[in-house]
Amino acid sequence: MKKVLFVCYGSGHVRMVLPLAQVLQASGRAQVQVLGLTTAAAAVRDAGLPLLQFKDFVQAGDDAALARGRELTATLTDVVDPAETAAYLGLSYADLEAEVGAEEAAARYARDGRQAFLPRRTLTRVLRQVKPDLVVATNSPRAERAAIEAAGALGIPAVCVVDLFAIDEVRWIAQPGYARRVCVLNEAVRAFLVAAGRQPEEIVATGNPAFDALHAPELARQGAALRTARGWDGRRVLLWPAQVEPALHPFNGTPGDPTLPARALQALVTWTLANPAAVLCVRPRAGQALPALPSHQRIVVTGQDWPLPPLLHAIDLVVTLTSTVGLEGHLAGARLVQVLGSVFDEAMPLARFGIADAAVPLDTLPGALDHWSWAGRRTMQGEAGATGRVLAVLHEFL
Repeated sequence: MKKVLFVCYGSGHVRMVLPLAQVLQASGRAQVQVLGLTTAAAAVRDAGLPLLQFKDFVQAGDDAALARGRELTATLTDVVDPAETAAYLGLSYADLEAEVGAEEAAARYARDGRQAFLPRRTLTRVLRQVKPDLVVATNSPRAERAAIEAAGALGIPAVCVVDLFAIDEVRWIAQPGYARRVCVLNEAVRAFLVAAGRQPEEIVATGNPAFDALHAPELARQGAALRTARGWDGRRVLLWPAQVEPALHPFNGTPGDPTLPARALQALVTWTLANPAAVLCVRPRAGQALPALPSHQRIVVTGQDWPLPPLLHAIDLVVTLTSTVGLEGHLAGARLVQVLGSVFDEAMPLARFGIADAAVPLDTLPGALDHWSWAGRRTMQGEAGATGRVLAVLHEFL
């Protein structure tokens, strides 16, 4: 039986991998293991999948690396698994030091923290021990990238599954030979990577398996029921997922406008109150205080106690700066208007990649709402089933 090693970090990356690994394991066509990095470990365990971690590959001679790892771990808070964190940090730091020297490694880690890591040596060690027939990793720039590069050097086929747009990752994903196949969100992302230098047959528009659940028919029925129960039938229902804007971009220092989210929300409130058929839903982030809102029956706080997927099927339009709730709304069939001006605009070019119906500066938002709130929900065709499409790519190598 062929062996498949999945490599992923947590959050959206592990959610993209889990449905692939679970279906492949249940099919009996391959032996599946998941190298669950940092916060991915708990999700992999909960999914009932075989979990590997950095600490499983510690060898004799790693004492100095582990000592350094423990030093680095001591500077962190809320460490769930100290042994794993020490192995991850220590082995990754040792790889960095071996590549660029002690002085440069110290400077890079002081400047970039874990972003400085690209642990090719450790991932080569992992692959030599596991001996997979196929490596599947997502588009994160550290151990996942290292896994694909190590696989290439060892002659092991690899598939890279990209969660969003590969705006930053194009620097390495577009390099010839980086993975045998790259699975991407849609045709626009595929065209972007082909234009950057990849061969057309190497890039496959599959969708993101993490979002397949949004297409469940039951969610559409729940959304319709919610709409009727709230008296929204015949109205134009907007959703604003609240977010914050930093004063400075955390990586490149570009100045931001922390007032932009509040000003955008005020523009939405003003537009809604001026349009008797409109309803505005405001969804604060987890742990975020409620914004100041007028007491009005058509201004509704849809907090974290409202399940998001049915809500996305109940609304007509999402308005966002750069929240991934906008992408999820689009995939659930809602229209999407992006308000420009965030320091993260370049990382979330929603209109450029066919996600947003419009991307407008704040002062022209009312006109975009006049048009797109009445455009009707999108007709979804061929957007579900990303898991099956990615698995079809994997089966080319099994």
